[in-house]
Amino acid sequence: MKLGISELFPAAGPRDGRWSLDAAALIEEIGYNSVWLPEHVVFFPSYRSQYPYESGGAQEVHKTLGVYDPLVLAGSIAAVTTTLRIGTYVLVVPQRNPIVTARQVASVDRLSGGRFQLGAGVGWSEEEYTALDVPFERRGARMDDYLAAMRALWSEEEETSFSSEFVEFEPLYCYPKPAQKRLPVIVGGNSRATLERIVSYGDGWAGYSRTHEDIKVFIDKLSVLMDAAGRDMSELSLKVGRRSKGKTEKDWEDDRAYIEEAMRIGIDEVVVSPRIGDENYEKDMRRYFEIVGG
Repeated sequence: MKLGISELFPAAGPRDGRWSLDAAALIEEIGYNSVWLPEHVVFFPSYRSQYPYESGGAQEVHKTLGVYDPLVLAGSIAAVTTTLRIGTYVLVVPQRNPIVTARQVASVDRLSGGRFQLGAGVGWSEEEYTALDVPFERRGARMDDYLAAMRALWSEEEETSFSSEFVEFEPLYCYPKPAQKRLPVIVGGNSRATLERIVSYGDGWAGYSRTHEDIKVFIDKLSVLMDAAGRDMSELSLKVGRRSKGKTEKDWEDDRAYIEEAMRIGIDEVVVSPRIGDENYEKDMRRYFEIVGG
């Protein structure tokens, strides 16, 4: 089974930059398939926006109080690893200029030797959009245009131009190109719009905190839409995020049961957050892999 790690690599406290790079090298050495980096540009003392996933909500997000820019950290991780896949889970694409983002992503893919995967989502925090002076409304339509524009910029064509509702640029040169012929865009979310976005622009799904029944329903709907569009499900990499419910070996055995069933119904990689503390990080990460990934 493919097992990815999504650790909150905060930019404060004991998990500083050196810790993040050492942890990534350790994750690779143990045998995990990939590491995934979250994105929030800024955090807030309180949120009006509704957190769409687990209980604890936005106030739990607030406790993180900062994460490294995922593309900057991805480039650093690429320098200290050789086989580990690196991705974002997820980059909030509509908040970023698409030309700048396309260039940054292609740079990371080149520097990593083609190991990067762009997990992309629309985000949920209106407060963050407001702080960045980007409209929260119609962020899904904005993201579709941005993904289409980035695909054009990553193409082998030397000259690129683009025209849509949210993106407009005259012929230009955008380099570097990604190392991968088709850089994987893994679309995050659980909505109908997510399904359509995967079919139109994506190479996979990045679900989060889904029950097995939720996963099965989503995959069934996606299969119908892919078939209607003339695409095959084998083109997609289906991932789901799993946050461990606790820190004991019994909790980790529950993770294994969840992962095994998720893979039985069509998921090819589970991205886990195992709630492992700093004190015995290496020992516990190795033991977690023995129980969950062995």
